[in-house]
Parts: sequence; C-alpha cells; structure tokens
Amino acid sequence: MAHKAQAKQAQQADHITAETPSQVVASARVMARALAITFPVDQQLALARAFGVRLVEAWWRGLTSVDIVPQELRAPLQPFHIEQLPEAAVALAETIGRTAASFDAETAAYQIGQTYTGMLPAEHRGQYGIFYTPPALTAHLIDQVTAANVDWAKCRVLDPACGGGAFLAPIAQRVMDELKDCSPKFLMQSIGNRLRGYEIDPFGAWLSQVTLDAVVLPISRLAGRKLPVMVTVCDSLRRSPPKDRFDLVIGNPPYGRAKLDVETRERYKRSLYGHANLYGLFTDLALRHTKLGGVIAYVTPTSFLAGVYFKNLRALLGRSAPPLSIDFVTARKGVFDDVLQETALATYRRGADTAPVAVAEITTARGGLEVQQVGEIILPTDLSLPWLLPRTIEQRVLVEHLTHMPHRLADWGYGVSTGPLVWNRFKSQLAHRPSSKRLPLIWAEAITSDGCFVFRADKKNHAPYFELKAGDSWMITTKPCVLLQRTTAKEQNRRLIAAALPAEFLEKHGGVVIENHINMIRPITEAPQVSAEVLGAFINSAAADRAFRCVSGSVAVSAYELESLPLPAPEDLGVLTRLVDAGADREAIEAACSQLFEGDM
Repeated sequence: MAHKAQAKQAQQADHITAETPSQVVASARVMARALAITFPVDQQLALARAFGVRLVEAWWRGLTSVDIVPQELRAPLQPFHIEQLPEAAVALAETIGRTAASFDAETAAYQIGQTYTGMLPAEHRGQYGIFYTPPALTAHLIDQVTAANVDWAKCRVLDPACGGGAFLAPIAQRVMDELKDCSPKFLMQSIGNRLRGYEIDPFGAWLSQVTLDAVVLPISRLAGRKLPVMVTVCDSLRRSPPKDRFDLVIGNPPYGRAKLDVETRERYKRSLYGHANLYGLFTDLALRHTKLGGVIAYVTPTSFLAGVYFKNLRALLGRSAPPLSIDFVTARKGVFDDVLQETALATYRRGADTAPVAVAEITTARGGLEVQQVGEIILPTDLSLPWLLPRTIEQRVLVEHLTHMPHRLADWGYGVSTGPLVWNRFKSQLAHRPSSKRLPLIWAEAITSDGCFVFRADKKNHAPYFELKAGDSWMITTKPCVLLQRTTAKEQNRRLIAAALPAEFLEKHGGVVIENHINMIRPITEAPQVSAEVLGAFINSAAADRAFRCVSGSVAVSAYELESLPLPAPEDLGVLTRLVDAGADREAIEAACSQLFEGDM
C-alpha cells in the first residue's frame, strides 16, 4: 500500500508544476502530509526532518542558481536524525523547494515550515507547540513594534522561540531598509551582532538561520561574507538571561500545558498559579530578557486575559510591563493551521507606567489583514483580575459600561463549581435503568440550546443513571441550581447555554449526580437575593452572552470567569423577576436583560 501511495505522489509531483507557485506549495503540502502518514509514527519525525532538509537544499539551489560561484548552504547548527526518503518524497521536496525560490524569503520559509510542521507527528507537534506564524500577522506585529518607537537602526532583538525565522527574517529586512546607505559589510556586521534567536527544535533553528541567510543574500554577495551563527539550539526556559538585555523580545511562543520539574517551577513561580502553560512561561522569560524601556511583542492565545491560571502573570505584566496594545484576531480558522484558540497580538513596555491600552480588531480579507481600532481601555485596579477588553468594535460601549458595574455572582448569592462526576473514572456505576440505589445522571446534553432542561443521555457511552456506593454522597446535588455547559466556541450563537435544574425534578428523585462537563451555579446563602429561575433566564440572555464574550479568553466557560462577570445590582432585577414569574415570552425577557446592561448610556 505504501509503495502504491509513493508512486501516485511522484506522478502528481510531475503535474503540479503547471499550477501557480502558491497552488504548487499548497498541493504539495497536502501530498507530503499524506506521504508521511504512510510511515509508522516513530519514523515520522525523522522523515519530516529529512523532507525538510531536501526542501531547504532545493530552495537554496534555486536562490543561488544565478551566482557564478554559489554560496554554500549552511550546515545544520546541531545534528539531527533523518530517515532515507523514498523517491516520491524526494520529487515532492524538489518541487516545493524550486517553487519556494520564486517567493520572497519570508514567504518561502513560512511555506517550508508549514510543510515540515504538517508532517510532524501530532503528539510531538503538540508537546512543543510547533505552529509557525503567517507572514501577515508577523508584519502587523512588527508594525506595532515600530509604532512603539523601537529603533531598527540600533536595537538588539531576541526571538526566544524562533522556529522558521518568522520574526528574525523580516526584522533583518527592516534593519537593511533602515541602514540602506551603509556599506554591505557594516550591514552584515550590524545584523549579525544585534539579532538573536533561541529554538529547541534543531531543524527549526537551522531553518531560521538559513532564512536569515536568504534575506541578506543580496547584501552578503556584495560584502563577500556570510552572517555569523545567530540562532542557538537550546531550551529557552532553562537558559539564563545575558547581562546585556534586549531592546525587543518578539515572537510566537509555544503554548499548551507544561509539566515542570521542581527547578523550573521555582524559577518561574512569580508568574505561576496552578497549571503552567508554555506561553505564560515564555512571557515571564521575555520580562527577564528585556531591558528597562524595552518592548515585548508576542502572538499568543487570549486565555491569559481572563483565565484563573494566568492571574499571577497578569499581575506581573501589569506591574512590570503594562500592555501598550492588544489586537484581537477575530477569525480562528484560516490563520493558524490546526489551531482553534483565539489569538491576540500584544505589545508591552517594560518599566512603563500603567496607561490606557489601545485595542484593535483584526479580520482576514483577500489573503491580507484589515485592522480596525476599537478604542482605549483602562486595566482594573487589581491587575490579577480578568482584563475586560472589547474584541470587536461592537463591544466597545458595552465594555465601558461593564467596567462601572461592581456586582458579581456572589452579590446575587451564588457561586460556581464544576459537576463532581468524572464519568470515565466510574464507568462501572453507569446504569441505563432506575433503581432505589440509583440517581439521575445529568450530562451536558440535558441543557438545550434554547435554555430548557431535558433529562436525557443521548451520546455515546452516556447512561441516564448513576449507581451510588458507599462514600459517594459528595457527588449528590439536592438543591436547585442553574446548569451551564462548560465548553462552547466563539462561533456558536451563544457561549452561555444554561438551564435551571427544576426543583420538582429534584423532589421526585431525591437528588441528582452532575457530570463534570457542566458548571453548577449554586446558592452560597440560605436565601439568595435572586431566584434560580431568574438567574437561569438572565444567564441565557443574549445580553449576558455579550458581556461574557468580553471576559472569556478560551473555549472553556470557567467558574472563575463566571464569578468575575460584571453584573447588575440585585435590586435592579425587579422587572426581569416579574417577567419570569409571569411566564413572559423570550422577547420580553431579552429586552429586560439588555436594559440591565445599558443603564443610562
């Protein structure tokens, strides 16, 4: 089967040369990935690197084919294992490499990097967070850095996760543009002395260095010299900062939960709270490597803006390097391949005083970016709290109002906790029929999209009842509460999908067991100021949903973010309470909820 696939790939490689360069690369990337998965997982990393080497070699030959005495391709900075490629893979690599030579160096490196990362085993790619930055986002973030008055003529720059050279290469071009009147030798020396990259992946590090070589190739020919090695293969998180700090630390750090050894957790403890995320650690690293007055510019997920695990990082940033600008990428798909997290491009100045943060919305259009300024936002006095920021121009007025709303769920008499049952730890106790020892098991599908409670267990491996054993009483819920789905995406019509758990259902069964893909909004006092029915109607409103989208930074509807959501005063809910008690229609309830967030504005 593998041999047939390889033969087919080779035939296809002969035909795609008739397409446009972009189509060639896109087609070949798909075929390269298909080829990779015909091999065992334990060979895929070495195969991806071997394929990448062939790509880079073909690219470099294309770049230097006009030279009488072509510059030699730089050897890998650190040896890495590669597999022998089948003929089909060699043909594909040659095709992509030759085509990449017709692109500018930054675009070519990105396309090569995308092909390489697309061939990596999913587990390896996820562990190291290997996702290369599209050139359009890179250019925009560098523009933001320029607006922050970074001087390209003399600044020292570090990218601590530089795989592919996405930032170092265009910055080298900015330096050349700024110093265009200088001699080629001076330019080569200036770039070589001032730009640095760290990268844990030896192939990514080599690609970064070769991309720099490609960008400066016209100057290098005139100067008669090559750049020095500017990229170091290392674990950035365990590398001590140099004595001479940087004017700019920029990049797209890896993301994902990280298991830390004792030494690393101790090193970064000032910014940690609970689970560690790689990009949070790299943000702390940037603070350590940036000089006072210097700028940090990162592409990251937006979860740091509100998540509980980032509360210490927010406080650290607010004190040490307040944000200058935060730009939200409104489209998740089509920006980073295989990445579903919402993305933000942010700049910070180390040692600056806290000031209004410029917020913008970035949309993708016709292969480029459109940037719309949203406004300026003041961060909360307690910097560890979620940062309320409008993601879009439509949210600006709402956020201004939310910042003046001091009440939270606790003021209504409620707190939030996660359903206690992790079902796959208690599989033997799931049951399909009721009995005296069993209680209804409530799954997320019991909460309908229109805010109703329907007792059901429709999905695979779900069962409607849970059999209690000795010591299981901690799982039982006996009091009315509001149930809320824990995972929703920004593309859904509603992020907040809730339903009140009916009191009569509890009375009939004597209690229920709630699975942990549900949040429970439960009373924290004997007599909450707001009934569960009114709370359920409010949480299910479009107005509450709009407010939550200004707080949430991930697909998780977290208890922490819910408890941080600005709310109207309990005494302002009179109209809504009367409507709910009277069984009013959805339209009337929506109007009342909207009015609660509008006030006198």
